[in-house]
Amino acid sequence: MKTGKLFKVAAVTLAACMALAGCGGGSSASDDNTIKVMYYKTDSFTQFDTLMKKVKAKIEKENPGKTVELQPVTASDTDYKTKLALAQRSPETAPDVFYEDSSQIRADADAGYLLNLDEYLNKWDDWNNEFTAAAKKVGQGKDGTYAVPLSTDTRVIWYNKHVFEKAGIETPWQPESWQDILDAAAKIKANVPDAVPFNMFAGTAIAEGSVMQSFYELLFGTKLGDDALVDSSTDKWVIGSQGMKDSLNFIKTLYDKGYAPTAAQALDANLGSTIANEWLPQDKIGGTVDGSWMPSTWMKGGSYEWPDYENVIGAALFPTQKGGDPGYVSMSGGWTLAVGSKTKNAQLAFDFVKEATSKDNSLDYVKKMSLTAVRNDVAEDKGYLASTPYTKTTTEAVKYTHFRPSTTEYTKVSAEIQKAMESVITGQASVNEAAKTYDEAVTNIVGEENVIKK
Repeated sequence: MKTGKLFKVAAVTLAACMALAGCGGGSSASDDNTIKVMYYKTDSFTQFDTLMKKVKAKIEKENPGKTVELQPVTASDTDYKTKLALAQRSPETAPDVFYEDSSQIRADADAGYLLNLDEYLNKWDDWNNEFTAAAKKVGQGKDGTYAVPLSTDTRVIWYNKHVFEKAGIETPWQPESWQDILDAAAKIKANVPDAVPFNMFAGTAIAEGSVMQSFYELLFGTKLGDDALVDSSTDKWVIGSQGMKDSLNFIKTLYDKGYAPTAAQALDANLGSTIANEWLPQDKIGGTVDGSWMPSTWMKGGSYEWPDYENVIGAALFPTQKGGDPGYVSMSGGWTLAVGSKTKNAQLAFDFVKEATSKDNSLDYVKKMSLTAVRNDVAEDKGYLASTPYTKTTTEAVKYTHFRPSTTEYTKVSAEIQKAMESVITGQASVNEAAKTYDEAVTNIVGEENVIKK
């Protein structure tokens, strides 16, 4: 699932409350016969909860006398991370197994919250033979592997064929440059005035979704490519780049010309759900950049079942700025399962992780969630390849994908990108002003010795 997918914030479950100071009584520490499993769920994201219940039943059946205590947290992904961080501070509340965003692994490993899994993984044939090389990198810290990925994801453009055809745009559609996107948006605005032409998330309300589903598609498609955010030769954060300004300017253009949602709509944390559940099915938007999980919303059993979605929705790769090599851009993240360093039953906790990420469970999960497989045996499965008409496109996007920097400073830097985007779409700052503020903030976060001007 995705770093950035937005969910409606609901009431916090009892398990989450116990992880917070002031909620009264805390959850008791795990004993040698019990493991606690913390993860998040919402009304539109129940598939993982289903998987956890299935794994719990099998682990308990195979280990008489052992108990798996599930602790689902009903919250947004951002609030879930906050509650998880609070729970990890004390052995009394720390979970044994938990749902971990890949972007948090390095920071949590450095903080001592995660158990190094190398000794367990080295003995697991599936890890050595079936998990892809890219997947293995997702869970790495400085000195080993700390989490096992359930799946990964990619970002593509999802477009409404009805809106495009009304605008006179031929489908299937594949833009080859940023200008192609602007040209399509202009046609939609002119010919389908009751539809929002094109959405790219921007601002702090969408949080990590604004950078993963939007800004990085732009930034990594500029001249610096792979080195646009962090310079690979020095491991220093890039400041002063034209790519940063060009990316901000593209976002500003979309909003200034009325091609995107209004600034007020962009600052609504529920915009992603509105687009997926209302605007796309009702022909009220031309296209949006979002994750490979999008069809899971419309599939049978999804939060918004839409029988005709395969005939209405098309998928396209996101192009580089001017169509230069490698031609397209995507971002990958994904969630993992990690074992807490404070666990009293590391083997049982790892067995839970191993079962949850087995071939059968992985196959079932990625099909239901329209995610990208991290196991070779799943990626080659005919059922996986035929799960949606978009699997070919979303899997092809892996060729062009990028991952977020796995550093402890990343979360703070990401927040500054979100602020920069928000400031330009709301008119609070010009592109140059926003870029300068970003450069100064990043320098303060990582130190002058860890930035490089490009």
